[in-house]
Amino acid sequence: MSQITVDDKFPTSVNPKYVPYAKANDHLTACANPIELNLAKEFAGKTVVVTAAPGAFTPTCTEQHIPDYLKHLQDFKDKGVSKIIVLTANDPFVLAAWGKALGYKDEENYIVFASDPLSKISKSLGDSYVEDLSAAGFGVRTGRYVVIVKNGVIDYLANEDGLGFSEISSANTVLERL
Repeated sequence: MSQITVDDKFPTSVNPKYVPYAKANDHLTACANPIELNLAKEFAGKTVVVTAAPGAFTPTCTEQHIPDYLKHLQDFKDKGVSKIIVLTANDPFVLAAWGKALGYKDEENYIVFASDPLSKISKSLGDSYVEDLSAAGFGVRTGRYVVIVKNGVIDYLANEDGLGFSEISSANTVLERL
């Protein structure tokens, strides 16, 4: 499989699903039905940050990676980012619960916790954007990576080596690149 690189269009043949946050479903045990996130529509004429994590509720993703983005929401808005999409291979219901557990409450859904079904979006970026954890019983997962998409075109693309977390996928690094 060929690698997608900077200046390529972000693949939009697979649309992730997510459960939009709604105050009516604020308690952790309730959520609505998943809906499709039309990537082509979301990217058109906008700057969008996509960050992928190996799994919801995993220690590194929950304690370091995604809270870093939540902490800097206003900074992303100030830099002209219209949406942040958090991708994992988990199902949309798990992702909705994870967003709630992280304390994210925004009915405008500035951050979307979206399911990368069978890691198809991540695979379309290239083999280095997925992690095969089948031997551990977890199947194929999204790797940890970040993409800045401007009007559908990849402006910045970087991934972590393995499952670790470093400055590569941190919110501060992305903010510096914007």
